[in-house]
Amino acid sequence: MAGQLWLDPSRARRGGADLTRAGEAVTGRHTEAGAAISTASARRPWGRDDIGTAFERQYRDYEDMVLRVWAGVGRRLTDLGADVVRTVEANQQTDTANAARFDRMSDPHPRP
Repeated sequence: MAGQLWLDPSRARRGGADLTRAGEAVTGRHTEAGAAISTASARRPWGRDDIGTAFERQYRDYEDMVLRVWAGVGRRLTDLGADVVRTVEANQQTDTANAARFDRMSDPHPRP
């Protein structure tokens, strides 16, 4: 291995929790503001004449895409935070198990 990995478990867990909270905040804003955007645009404030209809055709796809991506960012941040915490736990469990194996290897009187 080319280098060492140094992990501060407490700090990494806090970082994971922060990511989860950030994802929940993004999701909450999407729920509130995204609903308001959808409600407002459903009234077609740009009008129903030829220009308004042309705008509607272009706008709707972009609105859908932005709202879908916004929701996805919230989910991904939340998932990433949970993944960070799980990774820290797995890393610590691996370190503990490997330390126990090394201790048994160096024990002149190994236990059965």
